[in-house]
Amino acid sequence: MELTFLGTGTSHGVPVIKCKCSVCKSTDQKDKRFRSSVYFTSNNGTNILIDMGQDFRQQAIIHDIEKIDAVLLTHHHADHLFGIDDLRVFSCSGPHKENANSEKYDAPAIPIYMNQIAANYIQDAFSYMFMNKKEGGGTAKISINVPTQSFVIDDVKITPIPMMHGSLATYGWVLNNLAYLTDCNFISQQSFELINKTCSCLEYLIIDGLRVKKHSTHFNLIQAMEAANKINCKNVYFTHLTHNHSHKEVNDFINENLSKFENLQKIKAGGGVVEAAYDGLKLSF
Repeated sequence: MELTFLGTGTSHGVPVIKCKCSVCKSTDQKDKRFRSSVYFTSNNGTNILIDMGQDFRQQAIIHDIEKIDAVLLTHHHADHLFGIDDLRVFSCSGPHKENANSEKYDAPAIPIYMNQIAANYIQDAFSYMFMNKKEGGGTAKISINVPTQSFVIDDVKITPIPMMHGSLATYGWVLNNLAYLTDCNFISQQSFELINKTCSCLEYLIIDGLRVKKHSTHFNLIQAMEAANKINCKNVYFTHLTHNHSHKEVNDFINENLSKFENLQKIKAGGGVVEAAYDGLKLSF
């Protein structure tokens, strides 16, 4: 299995428009952050995209993404959803794409999995995707799915994890032995238990760790470390990072505070990773 971090930034991305701070002006490529998204490939070659923000077109070109079998959506905010139109090149439903015989191309719909709040929003904001049309450009051909328990796509067992992003309910996702938990500032005890029950020991935990300072809808780094300390895993990566800290500064902060968290110390002592993710990072497991 393989996971690629397509983006590890917050809603502004990094660099932020008009910002002159040291991180936005950094020449370190690990400080360049597209909006948060990951691309997962299973042992059988099943390709699953988690979130598709405004940067998805660039991310797909950079990483040569050619196939998407399913999409998992954490929530409906723009930085996680507004690249949805670019799914049309993977599964279109219009006359603009033709095959060698100049016949209309009609690919199967891409299933997108999300909670009910996100489903309601998509059907309203992107209603044109669900209409029959005979002319004009093609649209992404998608199907809306609202799972409340584990389901399977080929060789991937997927479990939605209810979380809170301020007052908004979101989904984190467990895929086999990997968990992706963003955007959130609260995970219930029931959700912690669900994660640990779904997989006795995750190979990788990826979790929202916005910045050092507290935020009303995201874990800050200490809160993210506290949450990660409750989850059985071998490696931890923090994502959805702002321009407040460079990649090095985030890792320095994590290392300075590691002594507060017994389980995270054990991960490091055992040769595991507890650090910030960065765009383009690939995990094989």
